[in-house]
Amino acid sequence: MENKQVRAVYDFSGEPGTAELSINAGELLTVTRDNVGDGWCEGFNSLGQSGLFPAAYVQVVDTPAAATSSATVSSISSVQQSSGDYWDDDWDDDSEVGQTPAYNPSNQPQQQPQQYSNLDDISAGPISNNYISPPTGHSLPALPEKSISNVTKKNNKFSTLIKSSEEGFLMGTKVVPIPEDEKIFVQETEDGRCYWLQTGEEYKCVVTSPKKGSKLKGLKSFIVYQLTPTFNNIQVSRRYKHFDWLHERLQAKYCFIATPPLPDKQISGRYDEQFIEHRRTQLQEFVDYVCRHPILSRSRVWQHFIMCTDEKRWKAGKRQAEKDELMGVNYFNAIQCSDMAVDAIKVEIKIDSLSRFISGLDPVVKNFMAMSMDQGKKYQNLYKRELQKIGQSFISLGHALESDCSGRARLTTALRRTGEVYNDIGRLYEEQPRLDWEPLADKFHIYRGVINSFPEVISIHKSAVQKRKDCERLVTEHKMEPQELRELSRRTDVIARALMAEETHFQSEIDVHVNQSIKNHLIEQIGFYQKIVSKLEEALAAYNA
Repeated sequence: MENKQVRAVYDFSGEPGTAELSINAGELLTVTRDNVGDGWCEGFNSLGQSGLFPAAYVQVVDTPAAATSSATVSSISSVQQSSGDYWDDDWDDDSEVGQTPAYNPSNQPQQQPQQYSNLDDISAGPISNNYISPPTGHSLPALPEKSISNVTKKNNKFSTLIKSSEEGFLMGTKVVPIPEDEKIFVQETEDGRCYWLQTGEEYKCVVTSPKKGSKLKGLKSFIVYQLTPTFNNIQVSRRYKHFDWLHERLQAKYCFIATPPLPDKQISGRYDEQFIEHRRTQLQEFVDYVCRHPILSRSRVWQHFIMCTDEKRWKAGKRQAEKDELMGVNYFNAIQCSDMAVDAIKVEIKIDSLSRFISGLDPVVKNFMAMSMDQGKKYQNLYKRELQKIGQSFISLGHALESDCSGRARLTTALRRTGEVYNDIGRLYEEQPRLDWEPLADKFHIYRGVINSFPEVISIHKSAVQKRKDCERLVTEHKMEPQELRELSRRTDVIARALMAEETHFQSEIDVHVNQSIKNHLIEQIGFYQKIVSKLEEALAAYNA
């Protein structure tokens, strides 16, 4: 594919100080290397400027010779993996974009651009040589009404795994050996309340010191975050793509747990200091939630993620996690709980109540998070500008009164001081969101993702209940042995207890950590307005001097 001419389909702004090349839609480019890796190509434009640009942002220009021949037919293929990456030369998808398809000429019939409602549609939908969806973080120019940024990613692998494995677990046809350290325990109170049993000491993990790294002799840059668990104080380095891999493994392995989300992916502005620090705080929220979860915090893959410092052991552990058979519904075999039958009617009422609670909470949490983000932006932009206008008006009034030399020195000085105070208050508004509104939005980003995961978790239970009802009918028709139904009912109860234990954990998260977040927000807000009052008192004092 090298030395081919391509045409830019979308605008792309390269990051300043990097090897990225800015391109404009419609611009002709010449590709010099298409195997750079991470979904990037290297080439130059008509002005002779060279650099890297996303392969998904361009399409091959068909030449007359290629049009008259039968042309080359090629499916969208994975970009060749590059070497020299931070630890993972055999696993090198882009930390923001994911596995972006490389461009390839095709003689398939031209298709109209398909509108996609979410990221799954983009990954699964048809792609023609005339339309390749851009990486996440950019709006689709051809479809301005559809933006794919800030869309919660659904896991198709997760859903497929559930559908294919649940019946095998319920019928007892899929037997998986359970290592002792993989067993999970559900405790149950006398009133039927279930909760995950915490094993081992509680701990925290701190995300610090994001640093810029590079590969391909400086052609490609990335950010590395340092993680330090409190139980050993040994620091490990991880990129966003490592977090992305971890998140996928946790979703696939623990289908009965509402996994917290990662920060949204982004392709532009990744090296801005403010963005990097904000992402660090968002990753800290993700890490904190995992550390607080009785099951996720003891997971093998999570422990490997926060403890492994050796390159060879990291790769070996990664491959072992990807080959793990104890995944999805199969993991219900590892849950140790009471063999006593649950009250099916009470459980069904409880789960229906949970479903209604989640359905009602979902839009409210989304709205609350959007409100917090909106307030943060208004503080930094709108409110700051308004206060600067107020300040300038007072200063201008002071200058105007001073011009007639009427001996109003104290008044004009006080007016100028008032204007300066309003400018100072504007700066306070600009700095404040990182202390109150952004932390609140980041906290609710986590719970929004957890809430979005619950319907998948609940659906596993509902499917199991329906299977039990079908089998009860088979028993009445003498097409199934009662003993088989009793075993299936026992396994259905395991799923029910796991769901109720996860609900208990989620409710405790709301009671403790959401409560604390709101308190912290109000404390910061009180301090903020006290600073404003103090500033205004300074201005008032200037008139009494």
